[in-house]
Amino acid sequence: MRTITLPLFGALLATHGGHFGAILRGAAADGSQDYALIVSEASADIEDTTWSEDYTTIAGADSKTDGQANTDAMAAAGLQLALRIKALDLGGHTDWYLPAAAELRALSATVPELFQQKDWYWSSTQYSSTSAWCQVFEYGDSSAYGKDCEFRARPVRRVQLQHLST
Repeated sequence: MRTITLPLFGALLATHGGHFGAILRGAAADGSQDYALIVSEASADIEDTTWSEDYTTIAGADSKTDGQANTDAMAAAGLQLALRIKALDLGGHTDWYLPAAAELRALSATVPELFQQKDWYWSSTQYSSTSAWCQVFEYGDSSAYGKDCEFRARPVRRVQLQHLST
């Protein structure tokens, strides 16, 4: 069995474009298993943005664990938030996405200090045709809010654990 030495949660991993945020388990749509979630710098926050201006159901944007698949579905439907995130080039990486609800909850548990405490952050997980899941980091609450509310969004990316370097 190979041993992997992991950095401390919150550590800046410049080669990966952000901070070590969380470890998640389980297969994602892209076939990945266990992975590290890399959180972009706070300067990459998209402020005062809506999830969507329209109250429509976005097919494929309802995974609670796979933000990458959700963001792809949102972008395919033309949602500006997803298109803005997918267009990012941060630290030489272009695979940023809007985290799913469970990914945001994991970040709330491990690195809440990387986020604005009193602000709500959008997840890519749609709750219904009119709302999507959000996370606040001050006290760790998750809730579904109207897609036309204006909250923050923080891009993340995933790195396979065996490729994570300290």
